[in-house]
Amino acid sequence: MSVARLLRTCFIRAPLIPFAVLAALSAEPAGADEPLAKVIADGKPWEMFVVKRRASNILVFRPDGGGTISDGLASIHPTWRAVLGGICVRPKPGDAERCLDLARTKDGIAASQNGGTVWVLKR
Repeated sequence: MSVARLLRTCFIRAPLIPFAVLAALSAEPAGADEPLAKVIADGKPWEMFVVKRRASNILVFRPDGGGTISDGLASIHPTWRAVLGGICVRPKPGDAERCLDLARTKDGIAASQNGGTVWVLKR
C-alpha cells in the first residue's frame, strides 16, 4: 500500500472517530429505562430469595410469558405479564394472579406487595 493511499485512508476515517466516541459516552446503560419486568424476563436464571421463607430458589422468566421457579427438588411453571411498575405472576393454571411492584435495590431487584418485600432477585 502506498504512503499516499495510507494517509488518505487515515484522514478520511479520522473525522468519524470523535462521533463514535461521543455516541459511546452519551449512550445510556442498556435497559436503563426498560421496564423491570422485561429485564427479569430475559430467559436467564436469577437467584430468587423469598423473604418470608428465608429460602432461595432459581427463577427463569422467558420473554414469551412463561417460566420456571425451582428449589432444587421441585419446579413450578408460572406465567407472568408486565404491568405498569411491576409484574403479575400466576404460579399455575387456576391459581390466583399475584401482582407485585418491582424496584431496583442495592441487592438486585425487589418485588413487593402492600409495602413489604416478597422476594429479591440477583445475579
